Amino acid sequence: MNYKAFENKFDVKGHIAYATVLKKDGSELVFQIDTDDVERIKSMGTWFAEWHKDFNAYTIQNIRKSKGTKPVKQSLQTAVLNTNPKAPVKHINGNMLDNRKVNLEIVSRSQQNQYEKFDDNTIAIILTNKYGIPHSRALISYEDLNNVITEDLSWVEYKKNGVVMVVANTPQGRIHLDKFIMNPNESEVVHHINLNPLDCRRNNLENKVIE
Repeated sequence: MNYKAFENKFDVKGHIAYATVLKKDGSELVFQIDTDDVERIKSMGTWFAEWHKDFNAYTIQNIRKSKGTKPVKQSLQTAVLNTNPKAPVKHINGNMLDNRKVNLEIVSRSQQNQYEKFDDNTIAIILTNKYGIPHSRALISYEDLNNVITEDLSWVEYKKNGVVMVVANTPQGRIHLDKFIMNPNESEVVHHINLNPLDCRRNNLENKVIE
């Protein structure tokens, strides 16, 4: 059976509707939505389950077709919130099959980073992916905390040509965390002594003249 053509079954129980979808291997999963969303979600066609590497879980998808445009894969959570298919949406309770509106929120890409104490001299900045899920941590010296963690800067892990770096995207341009801390001049580059680009503690950074 084609899992993308399976007729979804909806079982309404009070304010919550439970719907059955298929995975690629033909096995079933059940997702939840609000009862008042059932008819609209039904009208969008067949829903199916696919593994999403960013969430490390199954998410509910369909193929949205519009006249004169290419088919677009859409996630159930963006359909429920009636937002752009590419909008990052977070499941508040962590259950990717719970797509009630109360469990969904659009992730702001300019949120201030959370952080935690790593040791007496070190702060670990929590870096999330575009869905607001913790992805990695960057280390900074405690003395830099108030300058680095602000409402104006949202730090993310960024990879370019295989090179990992920690950056904040601002209206004035992209800011690199290591450069923000070390403030090198035009003839210098910031070197990470232990070669870990996520370790931006001052004792791991040094400005080196470009040769």
